[in-house]
Amino acid sequence: MFDSLYHEIEIIERTHRVLLLVGEHGPIGIRRLSRTAEREHHEIRASLRLLEEEGYIESTPDGAVTTADAGNYLIEVDDDIDAVTDSLDSLPTLSKEVTRAER
Repeated sequence: MFDSLYHEIEIIERTHRVLLLVGEHGPIGIRRLSRTAEREHHEIRASLRLLEEEGYIESTPDGAVTTADAGNYLIEVDDDIDAVTDSLDSLPTLSKEVTRAER
């Protein structure tokens, strides 16, 4: 049941790292990003596509560069992660439910 959640988290981690690398090294191409991030080309390409669709990077003849919106993402990402963590923390656990049932 949690396989898809773990997969999504992996995509978020990879894409976040790609955005940081583009901000640090941009303009940067897929090959260099792949070497720097130690990821396969197809993974980097997928992350770049997601970031471009969201408006956080743009493609130039010299490679990917961040946009002004990338700064907004980096400011808001901690709040988004905190909100997801709070949602997960609020889920009742089986051990709590078993303890209540035993009473």
